[in-house]
Amino acid sequence: MPQASHSPKSILAVVVLYNCEPSQSQSASSLFQILNENAELGKHFSLVLYDNSPQAQSHLVPADFPVHYVHDPSNGGLASAYNFALARAESEQREWLLLMDQDTSPTREFMFELLEAAASLHAQPDVAAIVPKLTVHGTVHSPAIPFLEQMRRQFMPPIQPIGLDVVGVLQRRMCSYNSGSTLRVSAVRSVGGFPAEFWLDYLDHAIFHALFAGGYRIYVMRSTLAHEASYANLDRLSFWRMHNVLMAQTLYVKRNGNFTDRLLYRFWLLRHSRNLRRACKDPHIWREAALQALLFRAPKPASTSPSAPPRGKSGIDEQI
Repeated sequence: MPQASHSPKSILAVVVLYNCEPSQSQSASSLFQILNENAELGKHFSLVLYDNSPQAQSHLVPADFPVHYVHDPSNGGLASAYNFALARAESEQREWLLLMDQDTSPTREFMFELLEAAASLHAQPDVAAIVPKLTVHGTVHSPAIPFLEQMRRQFMPPIQPIGLDVVGVLQRRMCSYNSGSTLRVSAVRSVGGFPAEFWLDYLDHAIFHALFAGGYRIYVMRSTLAHEASYANLDRLSFWRMHNVLMAQTLYVKRNGNFTDRLLYRFWLLRHSRNLRRACKDPHIWREAALQALLFRAPKPASTSPSAPPRGKSGIDEQI
């Protein structure tokens, strides 16, 4: 097996799977193809396939770079997978950690640009993340302004999405989706790793908030990746998933917002419930959002993940 690279361009990638073999995952199959076809590129990478499926999946895919498969039937969601990969990256002395869900496909251009950016940012330890632009139906959805700022501006004209021509280190706070983001291992460890209480939803909000609070910044790449977003069709969201999003979102606001933010969030929930009423056939979904505005529930500290229905794809990371 190839030895871990200790260069500034040393990257560990993690793909989180759920009831999906690596060959069926867009992100995993793309990574295998790109890295196997480019030996010079592949020598800078290792890959963790973290499988949250009830039953282990077939993972025998030929690779010219180190691949480590982990089966976790307890399904700790994204946080457990990312923290495992973070520790693995440290043990391999990798400088960067690339997060991928199973539905976002990296491109050859993205991978080569990522290596260039990792090398150029080696001497800038205050830059904690290298992120592409993720588009949904041609519109940039990530990176975007943090949820707290969006909520504070809910009665104002919306801020335009980041432009496709924006490249470089950003001076303002922005939040990026998990998928496609490459995080500096030492920076993530310095803020305590990935918080387990955000086991699936709002983990991206939580980690980027922690990084900015720690004085870090992000670098936006030229590359643009198409992203499949479940929230683009709200009627496809299950009740349990909407409930989990609302609980995680409320925890995020309680933990990071002030008194005014918590009040504004209640207004936001009521307005959101109105949109859900128009978009969703299941009336329980919009009623859950309205109820959350009144009850302001959040997960109990002792619990990091719900016990109820099947969790679906634990690789989903959309900012709802």
